[in-house]
Amino acid sequence: MARRLNLPGTAVFVLGLGLWELLVRTGVLSFSYLPPPTNVATGLGELFGSGELVTALGHTLLAALSGWAIAGVAGVAAGAVLGLVRPVWTYSMASLEALRALPIVAFVPVAVLLYGFSVQTEIMVGFYAALWPILLNTISGMRTEQRMVEAGRVLRLSRAAVLWKIRLPAATASIVVGLRLGLSTSLVLTLVAEMVGNPAGLGFLLVAKGQALQPAQMFAAVFVIGVTGIVLNGLVMGLARVAFRGQLASSGETA
Repeated sequence: MARRLNLPGTAVFVLGLGLWELLVRTGVLSFSYLPPPTNVATGLGELFGSGELVTALGHTLLAALSGWAIAGVAGVAAGAVLGLVRPVWTYSMASLEALRALPIVAFVPVAVLLYGFSVQTEIMVGFYAALWPILLNTISGMRTEQRMVEAGRVLRLSRAAVLWKIRLPAATASIVVGLRLGLSTSLVLTLVAEMVGNPAGLGFLLVAKGQALQPAQMFAAVFVIGVTGIVLNGLVMGLARVAFRGQLASSGETA
């Protein structure tokens, strides 16, 4: 447990908070709207007490996880086909490269025009953002070393057996990396959609508190967003380790 906690890193983080508190209290950092960590903690308590934080967090999680889940299914399925069927990749590569080059934030106004100021806008933005890392990592993972595939043929395994017993296990670590990256990206772009599109969730709460000149509560929202990303990443890795047991360890995948 102590090894996973990373005590030196935690100590540096706590020291940084203490230094931040000291610099603000002594006036070395004299920014008008930079609160010390103790005030941020007070703002966090106020957001919890009013119920704003719980409502906003639930909304953001619903949108980000929904978009990520849909992207996970679509990305793994499409990535498997693109990685295994060479003609499909040949005829799709140019289109995929063109779409991938489009900045994801440019899709936010498009989603707003299509779905208006709604949770559907956030889900679509989260889906589009998460799709690419999942899709590309699945394609890469499915292209197993030819020697492993040849070994399966020597053992007279059917194509289905080669897929389930060789290609999928070999691609597991790469797919999990894509899912982790996709979840982080989905969360970030969901927040962006809430800031500029749908007035709800943590993104809107962050902007609203900034515009209301309540910096303590604004920084509290930033803190919650950071913790949410860490927790979600940890949950994905925990579920992956349970689902795939020794495959991640054998491939060198780390948290």
